[in-house]
Amino acid sequence: MRDAGRISRADLERRTGMARMTVNGLVTELLEAGLLAEEAAAPDGTRSGRPARSLTLGPQAGGVAGAVVETDGVRVALADLSGTIHAEHHHRVDTADPAATIEALASLISRCRSETSGRLWSVVIGIPAPISGGVIQAGSALTAWTGTALAAELQTRLGHRVTVRNDADLCLLSEVRHGVAAGHQDVCYLRFGSGIGCGVLLGGTVHQGAGGMAGEIGHVQMDEAGALCRCGNRGCLETIAAPRELITSLEQTYGEPLTATRIVDLAHGDATASRVLADAGRMIGRVVAHLANTLNPSLFVLDGPLITPDGPLHTGVRESLQRYAQPEVAEHTSVQVSALSGRAALLGAVVAAARATPAARGGRALTAASAGRAVPTMPPARPAEPSPPLPERAARRRMITEMLRERGATARSDLVKLTRLPRAAVGELLDDLRRDGAVELCPPTEARSGRPSPHFRLVTPDRLLIGLAMHAGGVRALVADHAGRVQHADFRPVPLTHDTSELFRVAAELARSLEDSYGRPGADAAVAVSVPAPVHPVTGHFGARGVLPMFSGFSAAEKIAAVLGRPVRIDNNAQLAALAEARRGFDREVRDLLYLRADQYTGAGIVAGGRMHRGAIGYAGEVGHLNVREIGPLCVCGSRGCLSAFLTPASFRALLDHRPDNGPPDEDRLLTLAAGGNRLAQRALLDAGRLIGRTVAPLVDVLNPAMVVVGGRFIEGGPHVVDGIREAFQRHCSPSATAALTVAPSALGADAEPLGAIESLR
Repeated sequence: MRDAGRISRADLERRTGMARMTVNGLVTELLEAGLLAEEAAAPDGTRSGRPARSLTLGPQAGGVAGAVVETDGVRVALADLSGTIHAEHHHRVDTADPAATIEALASLISRCRSETSGRLWSVVIGIPAPISGGVIQAGSALTAWTGTALAAELQTRLGHRVTVRNDADLCLLSEVRHGVAAGHQDVCYLRFGSGIGCGVLLGGTVHQGAGGMAGEIGHVQMDEAGALCRCGNRGCLETIAAPRELITSLEQTYGEPLTATRIVDLAHGDATASRVLADAGRMIGRVVAHLANTLNPSLFVLDGPLITPDGPLHTGVRESLQRYAQPEVAEHTSVQVSALSGRAALLGAVVAAARATPAARGGRALTAASAGRAVPTMPPARPAEPSPPLPERAARRRMITEMLRERGATARSDLVKLTRLPRAAVGELLDDLRRDGAVELCPPTEARSGRPSPHFRLVTPDRLLIGLAMHAGGVRALVADHAGRVQHADFRPVPLTHDTSELFRVAAELARSLEDSYGRPGADAAVAVSVPAPVHPVTGHFGARGVLPMFSGFSAAEKIAAVLGRPVRIDNNAQLAALAEARRGFDREVRDLLYLRADQYTGAGIVAGGRMHRGAIGYAGEVGHLNVREIGPLCVCGSRGCLSAFLTPASFRALLDHRPDNGPPDEDRLLTLAAGGNRLAQRALLDAGRLIGRTVAPLVDVLNPAMVVVGGRFIEGGPHVVDGIREAFQRHCSPSATAALTVAPSALGADAEPLGAIESLR
């Protein structure tokens, strides 16, 4: 009802998948409690025959409250369960004083509670500070708030549940719901307020990081010798381009106090103000280009008092994006200014509050509370997040199958607890999935007291899984059974040239040979291929202007499928390696992981929230083509000063010029020297690791992964490149991003890519 606003009983049956008797029973219960109201039937011209009566939210349905902590005070909005705002209150207070601000919030929220005829179901508060475990962390403009458990403080005062979120995440929610980001699945929202924050949407899900600290873009280091930042580092983006820094600088220039509005007006005709904002935009644009190359969003949203559409700051960001992002990425990335007039955080808090109600979480607490019965304590809600417009039943099926994939055999009672759906709904969904052959009953995994609950697991098709990995030396293949257990490994050497037809022919013939040798009559085989280039997540094609000319403008999957006679899955090598490391590399599944391929073919793979992130057009993780120096060596992508250009064998020539005739290639020679104890070679790998870590540090700040796994050939020379990367993260990342970060060498080695291909088939 909250999502629909107005709906008939027949439509409720279709949308929930529940039986008519079940729907009528629930509706009657909710009508009696005043939580729903029923309107008289009236023809609306959309259907023939007798018109249906409409159900709407009732007077006792209650509401939600959204609040934000701003520079000049606190603002609270009261809304109904559909998210429509009915009242708004503002109280001026010195928000640098936590006690006074908490008192003001408690007072305004209590006022909202008195203004709603029903219950105030949910309260969400946005604050411009990093939050982890419900506690405000160091590094924000609100320095006195560090260590404050704002939600716990307010819950004690108000007597009901309160959620506190970073305001940039809430702004992102409102942009997806009400603003320019509607319809986008991969978005970066940049908020320029008291500091610089970032909300990240990956695959339709708000990404908060392993410790809830994702989006700390303001602490990306731009100048190692720059001004000291409150996070403890020097030269962070905030010290250069935050509004307060720009305003202070211009006040010194003009010799008078200035406001953001006055500076925007000056920039229309004053060369100095325009130049200052444009330079700040270009500096911010460097970071935007970095995120474009590594996260590959389809949209960047800029918001703040100094930003206007097509103004100098907006233009400067776009200029840097065109200069430093890969051409294919820049062409498919939009930079827009928020049109929500500074209300994005408050609107996002209301959206999050509406999504955090017991009804939104699938609970039955609404009716229990209205009837005066005790409401069971609900576990903390998952962070509110936008999702694709899928029917409710399909979304619930996907939720259950994803849980079974992650957990294996699971009791039905546990699925009810985990999904927070009604027991009857879970039972109906499991029955449907069984009829479709997607799940099956299985023996319990552990003995339990009491009445046993049936256990379910996913049905894994009895088929052969073949994972192929293409690289410079040839094609590596692994064969696994339907459960992912590896049965055989193979390798075919093929030199990588500008004509890749031979490489794909060998890969196809190898897959067919393995299927003939290890497949069983009547059993299907599935094939997935890892390639060293970005792959479009929808079309499966390489970009028309790809990073490497030999992997551009065609579909590798189609070439291999034409030989095999069946569809083939294809993905980027680093992305598949990240998937394998996250699922197989360690003693537990890692849900937020960054994989770095450390060698002359540098790349990265991202696993966020347990899902492999490909980006809007498949370019996520292209760290090898991040700019390190404006005037640097020429890279194969056509740019100068890319990271990969500093890691080629030619860059280590000073150590390797005197190798014997007909000796191993330069890279092999370097690794042999390092493994043998040569201190110069070890120092070279350590410095290579430092360079990789320094270049990738902004991605760690924004993603906040739990683990960074280092693979690639450079780890064959010992721990030096891993040590260098770890050292660089400690030096250049914000402390919040590295507080619980683990940096480790690959556990799967050369098998990571073909194992990732196999995992993508499961």
